[in-house]
Amino acid sequence: MTRVIDKQTNLFIRDDFTFDELTEIGLDVEPAQGFYHPKWDFITETWAEGLTVEEIEAIKSSVTTIPSDMERLQAVESALLEMMGVVL
Repeated sequence: MTRVIDKQTNLFIRDDFTFDELTEIGLDVEPAQGFYHPKWDFITETWAEGLTVEEIEAIKSSVTTIPSDMERLQAVESALLEMMGVVL
């Protein structure tokens, strides 16, 4: 499997077995880990973050959290008690 990056931006596009040699570069390296938008650095021959801090913060702030099982159970219990007319 080859890591395919854009020839102009060096940004990761996809993992694939083939790539377009005119517009893409195929790398035989380990996949990037922990990056939002991996970018290959040819000088250090390592992956780097391709987004700015501001872009990452925007992504983080737009992510909605999924309620835990306990939070969901408490919400259901509260709704049931309310339907039954029980006041705590």
